[in-house]
Amino acid sequence: MRRFVPIVAAVLAVAITLPARAALRLSVSGEAREELNTAEFVDRYSTFAAHLAAAAGTQFKFSFSRDLSRELQRARSGVYEVLIGPAHVIGTAIRYGYDPVARFSGEERVVFVATEASGIKTLEDARGKRIALPPGDSLATYLARGELNARGVHAKTFFAETREYRYHEAALLALEFGQADLAVVDRKLAEDWLTRNKGRILFESRGAPAMGVAVLHTLDRATRARIRAALLTPNAGGIARELASLDLPPMRSISREEYTYVSTLGYFTPNVIDGVRRITAEEAAAMMKTGVPIFDTRVEEEYAERHIKGAANVPYVEKSAKEVGFDAAQDRFDLDKLPHDKSAPLIFSCNGPECWKSYKASVVAHRAGYKQIYWLRGGFPEWREKNMPTE
Repeated sequence: MRRFVPIVAAVLAVAITLPARAALRLSVSGEAREELNTAEFVDRYSTFAAHLAAAAGTQFKFSFSRDLSRELQRARSGVYEVLIGPAHVIGTAIRYGYDPVARFSGEERVVFVATEASGIKTLEDARGKRIALPPGDSLATYLARGELNARGVHAKTFFAETREYRYHEAALLALEFGQADLAVVDRKLAEDWLTRNKGRILFESRGAPAMGVAVLHTLDRATRARIRAALLTPNAGGIARELASLDLPPMRSISREEYTYVSTLGYFTPNVIDGVRRITAEEAAAMMKTGVPIFDTRVEEEYAERHIKGAANVPYVEKSAKEVGFDAAQDRFDLDKLPHDKSAPLIFSCNGPECWKSYKASVVAHRAGYKQIYWLRGGFPEWREKNMPTE
């Protein structure tokens, strides 16, 4: 096996100096994989970034990191003017004020793969089994948890054991050594593994863009235009030649829509809740006409600004993680403000699919014994978009 340089948490910083303009901060982040060690990664992308800086006529002070948790947090904070990273880093950045510029060709897909000996043929068969995952901040684990989350599956309770490994390849080794029954890995790695081992792919995610580039929307228009031109104009400043010499695929333009899947998967609420029926704004309106109450679980300030006409405000004070299996003990929700008759129907709503307050309120109410819970997942945004009455 190839000897590789251990990945460290420290960030390697490099400055490219060009005269005239103040340096922009550029972050290059990548996955923790054996196939590309830290030294190779830095050498490849530092050369690429140097050519990008020269072609764009822009100074860069850039950093490298394989700590994607750190880069995801910094993407939310707008620390860098320019980001180069995996799909979930760029997708998160788009949600927090960045504009996608370009991406390398190709796409990433994650699969759940099981050994033949495990007897697992579907994801449902994996209940109570042991699962091996790449690092928690990897794109593969991000997509896998998001897909499970969308199905209302809490990994910690669904699987008998959930273990994360340092590298994608290590998760596959756990299958070979009998330490796991199924693993989550990149599609290409899984296909290679299956040529040497008996097993099957249980599920495959949708495709996510390969490494991409995004710029902070507050960056001046002229600089953004130069960066875009340097990446997308054939042979601009030697960028096209440099991509080929570094064994990097060519770049192409990218739209926000191509990141919709990955940017919402790890953030949006699940599509289903056990014991709760999901409804549309039209269905909620029809039920309200028959006297069914609707409860807006947003904070008081949001409710006071504007809300569904006739809705009552029962805020869900949320401190727990936005995930299936959240710890309700960390939150506050006044059940006494709900109907005392637990067999009576009621509706919960908040700020749309990305708002977890109505999801959590529905779960908590169901656990408390309410029998007819309806969840307006689209919440106030769906209601407003359909021009329904507000106050």
